[in-house]
Amino acid sequence: MYKGVKGSSLKADILLVFISLIWGSTFIVTKKTIETIPPITFNSVRFIIASILLLVIFLYRPKKINRVVVLDGFVLGVVLFLTFTFQTMGLKFVTASETGFITGLYLIFVPIISVVFLKKSMDIKTVIAVFMAFTGLFLISFHGNKIGFGMGEFLVLLNALFVAFHIVLIDYYCKRDDVFALTSIQIFVLTILSVCYALLFEDWKGKIVFSGANVFAFFLTGVMATVVAFLIQTYAQKFTTPTKAAVIFTLEPLSAAFFGFLIGGEILTRDQYVGAFLIFLSMLIIEIKFKRSKGD
Repeated sequence: MYKGVKGSSLKADILLVFISLIWGSTFIVTKKTIETIPPITFNSVRFIIASILLLVIFLYRPKKINRVVVLDGFVLGVVLFLTFTFQTMGLKFVTASETGFITGLYLIFVPIISVVFLKKSMDIKTVIAVFMAFTGLFLISFHGNKIGFGMGEFLVLLNALFVAFHIVLIDYYCKRDDVFALTSIQIFVLTILSVCYALLFEDWKGKIVFSGANVFAFFLTGVMATVVAFLIQTYAQKFTTPTKAAVIFTLEPLSAAFFGFLIGGEILTRDQYVGAFLIFLSMLIIEIKFKRSKGD
């Protein structure tokens, strides 16, 4: 019995590492794709593909739809729209590696939001992690003899903030809603908002070219990074703790930096690598709880 549980936990951890690598790889792929396709137009195609697949799966699942889950899904969809919009637009101005590490600051924003809105206390460990993270952000944004914190970094920072809000809201909504129904509705809302934005504010006509590279980008982001990753995450987190999963997810910015170098030839400066390391270290500090288990 215990052997089976440990085996399932190891399998779950391997699966979470796998989707962290997938999520990290999307930064450089998205950055290269939006050089020819407007950013929100790209998101629209990505999420249309994801919505179609989720709809097909949804049709074969027991229906657990009610007014509450629809409203919750709508709120999450709006937050996700802001998240992906800021991230994709920010990628036009900063490297995939920088975007990955700045996005990782959501792990720092979560406890801050919990203090402000949920009236939770912030321990000394969190204070240290927050200071370390923003020091890392300062170093990443430092170019030469001046601070390069421009529009791109600001947009990605907003993305990290809304990711944090999404995590806090998910933690609240998933306790009363069906997880698959909630996720499907938020993706549907995200898709509708992305399409509306692209139609109204972007010059998308003639820009959606289904070249080999673009088809790969749509497959990676729409199928693997959205539908497959969600299904794997839902399955895997049954066999591991949220804290352990969050620590594994800190591989995402490292994955972004690796694929940014491998595919895009992106190389950070020495100070930026130090900043990236500080952000990564702050993520581990904020997530790992040093507690003795009773009876150990």
